[in-house]
Amino acid sequence: MPSREKPTDSFQALFNHALELLARREHSCEELRQKLVPKHPDADFDGVLQRLQTLNYQCDRRFAESFCRSRVNRGQGPLRIRQELQVRGIRGVLAQEVMDALQEGVDWFELALEQLRRKFRDPIDDTLPRAQQLKERARRQRYLAYRGFFGDAIQYAIDAANRPVDCAPV
Repeated sequence: MPSREKPTDSFQALFNHALELLARREHSCEELRQKLVPKHPDADFDGVLQRLQTLNYQCDRRFAESFCRSRVNRGQGPLRIRQELQVRGIRGVLAQEVMDALQEGVDWFELALEQLRRKFRDPIDDTLPRAQQLKERARRQRYLAYRGFFGDAIQYAIDAANRPVDCAPV
């Protein structure tokens, strides 16, 4: 005779599994759901997630703020951060609020310049043929675009990185 778990036992098992995941790092509701489904396919996720939020163990806002800070520290731009938030289930008003708060504390132009200088230590060589210079410039633009920076931040970073040190703005 197969043993069946009582509804409270499956709730508790799901709750404990979610707590184990949250003990390692913050997760969004969507991430928790995706990670818990394989081991608990027929469980009541809404009830468990609601209980975790009531106890303040899980908070999408806290996750989003932490996630954004970590991505800025990695040198990623606002476009990439927003896209990754959406993949993790943070959308709409919450994503907009978190990104707006992030805009106040981050200079995306300087972050793009820092990332460009970290990857490409030397400016584009003026002695190269014009076609080679354009090719290298496009390569650097693609790098910053992949990292999620806007076009004007990319343009600023490339121009500032190619400016001689004695001509740099103060």
